[in-house]
Amino acid sequence: MTKQLKKRPIEKELKFLADYEIYGVLMVAGLYFATKYILDMDLGEKAFRLNWVSFYPLLVFSVIVLEGSFYWRNKLKLVKREKALSRVQIGRIYSRLRWLNVVLLAAYLPVMVTAIAAKADGGGIAAGALLYLAAIIEQINYFHIRLSYETVNGTLLVVEPLKRLFTGTGKRSQLRKDIDAYLRSVR
Repeated sequence: MTKQLKKRPIEKELKFLADYEIYGVLMVAGLYFATKYILDMDLGEKAFRLNWVSFYPLLVFSVIVLEGSFYWRNKLKLVKREKALSRVQIGRIYSRLRWLNVVLLAAYLPVMVTAIAAKADGGGIAAGALLYLAAIIEQINYFHIRLSYETVNGTLLVVEPLKRLFTGTGKRSQLRKDIDAYLRSVR
């Protein structure tokens, strides 16, 4: 079976990526709060109390995905020949954001260990772990190896990109190429 990747005009693809990253963050946050409300069913004084074991990774996930949305929006402006940041400027900004994200991701590990040791709410720990995993996947997808947006006959590929990640045969993400261009320019 020949793999047929879905193709769109570049402007439509970039607009799709920029817009749907924001929609994705809103959807995940909406699902998080809806699930929290349904499971907690607390309308009293604790109705808006956040469970930081699960809320913190939601924040980190949201930050990383919004960074991606702004990146695609800038690429769209470049394609449209509108005022936008250059590849080197983007590389400089995102090379710093990449490390900020790593710090944010690493800061969660003691929180998770403490929550597990304190025998915190299992649902919060499970939700936090899933959101944390999603944040790590987004970090890899944007800042290292492209893991998403591949389809065969309209079906999104999941296993193939992960196989490429673990075998080291994956393609560098576009953002990583821009970071590399910046790093070469400062040497």
